[in-house]
Amino acid sequence: MSQNSRQTRGSGGRKVGALASSALSMLASRQSVRQHGLSERYLGALERAVRSPDTGARDAVVAEMLRAQIGRDDICDYYIPEVARRLGRAWCEDSVSFADVTIGSARLQALLRDIGGDHAAGLHQAPQGANVAVMVLADEYHTLGAMVLTGQLRRLGVSVRLMLGRPLTEIEAVVRDSAFDAVLVSVAHREELVSVRRAVTAIRAAGAATLPVVIGGGILETGAEVCAETGANFATSDVREALRLCGLVAEAGAEQMTGDRGQRPAP
Repeated sequence: MSQNSRQTRGSGGRKVGALASSALSMLASRQSVRQHGLSERYLGALERAVRSPDTGARDAVVAEMLRAQIGRDDICDYYIPEVARRLGRAWCEDSVSFADVTIGSARLQALLRDIGGDHAAGLHQAPQGANVAVMVLADEYHTLGAMVLTGQLRRLGVSVRLMLGRPLTEIEAVVRDSAFDAVLVSVAHREELVSVRRAVTAIRAAGAATLPVVIGGGILETGAEVCAETGANFATSDVREALRLCGLVAEAGAEQMTGDRGQRPAP
């Protein structure tokens, strides 16, 4: 590895480590590709497409996946996160550059918004349903997982306020002015636990004393005592478990999670 590559890896390592965690943030999707029945053909095609500057290539792959009866939900919840993991792993193996991973991650997020945003926002919304905030704190870079989680929650009928990289003062103001039923915070690294504790303290001061705070994300894989070290109520990377722990029941019911899932082709 060249000296320049080492310097790039040193300065960008934390960001790329967060990218590798991003697909896992607030998700119970660490099972293998085979367990999910994902198609290696389409995983490879999607990875090549997001590494290409040709936006038409990404659209073509998604269109082909839809024709193959791979549902939009599966593309958002499984294929996009798995491609993000593979980009992060390729960087760790020094087979792609930091710039390539950063650009590829941005393209995955854009793709997630394009195929998942309107679809999730319009489904099963109800004013009487649960109202939660999903947060990635300032100076964290693993936003993809939180975006995937937001889509899952909205498909369950939960109203979601997504806050990415907002300063603590803004978080306090939003919590103070909103009637949230829970706050879900995505955290990638053990190094972030001090700032997470500050955020949890601020959330508690700004909201109701009984407002549950849930920590999820890559941090749960480090063995850290997350609740003890942050003051959060719960720690889980399973969306249904998070809702259950907070005493929340989505209007649509958990079965709605399978509403747009197509038949998955064999790997």
